Amino acid sequence: MRVLLTSAPMHGHILQLVPLSWALKAAGHEVLLTVPEGSVEVALAAGLPAVGNAEPVAMSEMIGRRRDGTPVPWPVSPEAKVRRSGRGFGRLAVRVIEGTLGIAERWRPDLVVSEPTEYAGRMVAARLGVPWVEHGWGLHPSPLYAEAAAAELAPELAAWRLPALPEPRLALDVCPPRMQRPDPRAVPVRRMRYVPYNGSAPVPPWALRPAARPRVCVTLGSVPAAGVPGLWAELLTAMGRMDADVVLATDPAQDLGPLPPTVRAVDWLPLTHVLPSCDLVVHHGGPGTTMTSLVHGLPQLVLAPLASDMATYGRRVVESGAGSTLPASGATAARIETECRRLLEDPRHRLGARALAEDIAQQPSPALTVPSLVRVAHGDAPAAAEPEGEVRRCAG
Repeated sequence: MRVLLTSAPMHGHILQLVPLSWALKAAGHEVLLTVPEGSVEVALAAGLPAVGNAEPVAMSEMIGRRRDGTPVPWPVSPEAKVRRSGRGFGRLAVRVIEGTLGIAERWRPDLVVSEPTEYAGRMVAARLGVPWVEHGWGLHPSPLYAEAAAAELAPELAAWRLPALPEPRLALDVCPPRMQRPDPRAVPVRRMRYVPYNGSAPVPPWALRPAARPRVCVTLGSVPAAGVPGLWAELLTAMGRMDADVVLATDPAQDLGPLPPTVRAVDWLPLTHVLPSCDLVVHHGGPGTTMTSLVHGLPQLVLAPLASDMATYGRRVVESGAGSTLPASGATAARIETECRRLLEDPRHRLGARALAEDIAQQPSPALTVPSLVRVAHGDAPAAAEPEGEVRRCAG
């Protein structure tokens, strides 16, 4: 079976497809990822074959500018911000759709697997009569994304004689059931275990040793400092006041000035290397960071900007009993310190996080998911779950 993978040109989106891709390759299937040039190296570093479908694309340009190049105003309401992003992902699809079609026509996949905000792959699959599967990466995205993308893609949908954006034959859901929000679509869903992949790097020896004090990992992912003015300064002040070892994961180009003596900067060390020895994660609410923290059963403090679905991740973490949230714009050092101390001292948050980790561990692995994809590729009805008894919890 040949599987064509499509993703937006963003690290956090591409890396979510890696574990399933490895499972497909290990089962003897061929995979090929297509993304704009400039992001191909991300896939190659993960051991996946990849091909460019367009010139390098900056998502900030796709979201921030219309097709004619005029700027898109920054809206006020959270819903309008989501729609703004959705139209940007629609413009991305316009940019890559011809390249993706050409690749698919030459390579002839049996199945297309796309992440939720990549819209060209599903259109190409419909054009060629190939089934496609949506690979989720956490909470179901707001329906406003697809609505806005469809509005942006209206000319292309009409030209290809598609009445709407095609729905998937199967949606892979990696979010713990008690945390997931409802999906308004009537599509078959198969649960799959979230397996973190955050890149590859040498594991530092200190990450394998227990810390003498509580260890706190702090990261804002790829959120630029300009998007949350003063947040890094407040974070560092708060961390300097705590009796804790702090692991600071940030862009090496970010100049944060002198760091408190208890803070260790590690640049872009993969979270899966750091979190096993941590007691708390402070982050921005990105899907990958949230889900990886849940896998390791760690309470979280989410400092979410009012953009994308990050604030929703913060709310769901709180509602699931796994942590707390503060708006990034109002996160003072005092408030951050208070919340961190509460999350470290109150065992209920760790118990809530561990319960979600157990939920994740009980889901079928990517390897057990491959047979369902084979059935979809062959035109059979997708299976929502493997037969009872095939899911095993590994010890340790």
